[in-house]
Amino acid sequence: MKLKTFSILGDSISTFKDWIPCENEVFYPKDSYDVTHVEHTWWHLLMEQTGLELICNESYSGSRISETGVRPIASAFISEKRQARLSGDLIIIFGGTNDFGQAEQPTTLEIFTQAYIRLVDGMVKRHSKSELYFCTPLQRTDRSLDEQNLHGWTQNDLANTIRTIVLSNPRVHLIDLASYPIQIGDGLLLDNLHPSRKGMELVCSMIKQNLDLQLTKN
Repeated sequence: MKLKTFSILGDSISTFKDWIPCENEVFYPKDSYDVTHVEHTWWHLLMEQTGLELICNESYSGSRISETGVRPIASAFISEKRQARLSGDLIIIFGGTNDFGQAEQPTTLEIFTQAYIRLVDGMVKRHSKSELYFCTPLQRTDRSLDEQNLHGWTQNDLANTIRTIVLSNPRVHLIDLASYPIQIGDGLLLDNLHPSRKGMELVCSMIKQNLDLQLTKN
């Protein structure tokens, strides 16, 4: 059976004005950023290149996997409300960098780990008929990969935790975006975190390769 539809559970990197639920905080488009049209986003590029139809973009700027930080608890990836909106042949889950690197109260690795396990288990239970793809966050350049945050864990710990949890569950798939070596000055990120158009094209390319879809455009 060919995959035709998809949804997204994401954070700021996957937002775009008027394309997410109205109560969710939005990041793109933003002044001085070259992602000025929805066609520049990684997920719209994916639609164009695969013929997939977007059912729901449940992305929320600043949201975390865990119920921590300054955003409403309902913004967490583990929120039943957010997960319930999703549907489609496949669902792409792309988040986690805010748990690690947000300036406002980053969480502990223990809390993040427990929340990510709960996220995977909850998505498998609620969306057993969808193919589930969990992404490690992109490398961010505001700190090195082995630089510790306030609670003593690193970007490497973040990516490895997600890899371990996802790879231990045979019902879900891993898209390892964190494996791509992003460097300051390579033009992929405009603020050490959010992708430029070039960065969006990279994300689309990596996700498309990992989905291994057998699709033809209508």
